[in-house]
Amino acid sequence: MSSPEMPRTPADALFSLGGTSLPEWLSRGPDAVQQLTLFFEHAPVGLSWREVNEAGTPGKNVVNRRFCELIGLSAEEASNIENVRKITHPDDWARQQQLTAEIYAGKRDGFTLEKRYQRRDGREVMCELTIVVLRNETGRVTHHFAMLADVSARHAAEQELRRSESRWRTYLKIASEILFAITPEGRYKFVSDAWTPKLGHEVGDVIGKPYMEFIHPDDRPLFKGYIDETLELGVNPRGIEYRVHHKDGHWIWHATTGSAYTDRDGRRAFFGVGRDVSIRRKAQEELKLALARREELEQIVNRSPSIVVLWLAEENWPVEYVSQSIRQFGYQPEDFTSRRLSFRGITHPDDRERVGAEVDAHAAGGHHEYSQEYRIVCADGSVRWVDDHTVVRFAPDGSVTHHEGLISDITPRKDAEDRERALRERDLRLAGEVQHQLRPHVFPDIGEVEIEALSQASLHIGGDYYDVLPVDERRWGFVMADVAGKGPAAALMMAACRATLRLCAAGEPSAATVVRRVNRALHGDMPRGMFISLFYGILDLDTNRLTYVRAGHEPALLLRAGGSLELLSAGGLALGFDEGPVFDAMLEEVAIDLGAGDLLTLYTDGITEAANAAGDEFGRDRLVTTLSGQEQTPLPRVVEKLNRYLRQFSALASRNDDRTLLLVRPR
Repeated sequence: MSSPEMPRTPADALFSLGGTSLPEWLSRGPDAVQQLTLFFEHAPVGLSWREVNEAGTPGKNVVNRRFCELIGLSAEEASNIENVRKITHPDDWARQQQLTAEIYAGKRDGFTLEKRYQRRDGREVMCELTIVVLRNETGRVTHHFAMLADVSARHAAEQELRRSESRWRTYLKIASEILFAITPEGRYKFVSDAWTPKLGHEVGDVIGKPYMEFIHPDDRPLFKGYIDETLELGVNPRGIEYRVHHKDGHWIWHATTGSAYTDRDGRRAFFGVGRDVSIRRKAQEELKLALARREELEQIVNRSPSIVVLWLAEENWPVEYVSQSIRQFGYQPEDFTSRRLSFRGITHPDDRERVGAEVDAHAAGGHHEYSQEYRIVCADGSVRWVDDHTVVRFAPDGSVTHHEGLISDITPRKDAEDRERALRERDLRLAGEVQHQLRPHVFPDIGEVEIEALSQASLHIGGDYYDVLPVDERRWGFVMADVAGKGPAAALMMAACRATLRLCAAGEPSAATVVRRVNRALHGDMPRGMFISLFYGILDLDTNRLTYVRAGHEPALLLRAGGSLELLSAGGLALGFDEGPVFDAMLEEVAIDLGAGDLLTLYTDGITEAANAAGDEFGRDRLVTTLSGQEQTPLPRVVEKLNRYLRQFSALASRNDDRTLLLVRPR
């Protein structure tokens, strides 16, 4: 037996899958299976295939929807070839079995046969059955394919043409196929009226012309050979596909079956029936191109340093596909596609819970794509950082079915970021330590007054400033300030403000005079867009009178021992907006008497604007409520309670501002 070749019939092109066997093609992954399934299920012709085992026994008959529609059986019924035999005309089945035996004997690789099916609804369907097989390297049949086309209309029309000339003429006018006759000299003797709407030429312009003028040059040898073969055989059981010229210049794929007849002069002539198969040919070409593009894409993906992975939206993220580039982490694709490993399994234990929660949150939010950074554990135990950009696949009902991930190794970038962060944090820690030394650690022992503070920077260094400083022997100054901004620039301005204020406050009993001097000193050095809000009060220990100014800062709270609340809200601009005249004119100095047990509360907006996960702010009312009724509670306990309440309130929200509080209570 000669070595087997790929089949050459029209159906062969449909089933050859671009030169790749069906099992090989199916093994390429879910996309290939999906493409084949779509083509198989929605093909305009009936399709079926059976796999043949080594003993030569065909297996289950797999059919598409069109196949079932033609013969009137369900897919499950048609899977048993015995059910197909029962509805086949006995004469046609005998002929089919004879031709099939020739295939398995190695005499042919396919055949085309017209056969009749007696449907259960009583209707007889005439179909054109094309059978092709694929063989392995030893010549054994491995796959048995069938293509079924409904030719009932054509068959009935041919019968009617033989019975009645008038009905023949009627059919010629209504048939969608093109009927034509060619003389022994190779000229069109007759073409049906369907030629004009199908190919554009008027019938009169075709009659008498050589058929070669209308056939694509590359297909002329094939077409001539088919005519010669038909004239010799009388009836040609096979068909051919070729390109026919349209009047507007493009070429249309036609499929023709033919037979020989005797003309009036007793000569053998050719009669053919042609139909437009452009849609099917286009589908075949698109399938081949899709396969080629998929192979090219796989090559690109496998050469890429990034990893492409497709996993199911199920527990442990089982992998359906992963590119060859996973080998850079010491794994093989088969480790995942065989379900021996999952991507959740190689995710670093410290990141696994977080990554899983983020995946669930994105799915619940209906997000179509998102990015994550996490660590994976390589086969050798080493750890690598990856960036995972994921696209989510949804089912028609909106549920998530798959995640498509593009994973890139970002370990060098993360290492560089860690080194840079370590250096930056070291500098910030040093700056923070310097700033920490500038704040009071132990308040002066003022027998007449209790003092306590809370200071929490959002970064290593912040822009909040509080202070307790001596003015003279019986007067003490209390400061609360907030530099607009955070980080090193805010910390530098805070340090400058502290130094200037301490210098100007010494010996000066007027709070307004001190702050005006500080504003003039700082204005020239204040960066553009930056300012300082400040509250400064001077307490006379002999009279318990507080003289204060408020330069754009939060109003101080005075909680009287009796339970009432007063806001210390004198007017004034923040430092840095104006060098002198306007600032001086707007700054208002106010004096107020304090009593024993009264609680003076100075704070920055980091306290009142602390937010919870819902976006609600802590606010002034919660601050007052927390501090009220604490006349007998030591101030360190009061600050501890407030700090605990703040942390609980904003536990799930990020902290973006410094929090500073200064409490002063006359005894």
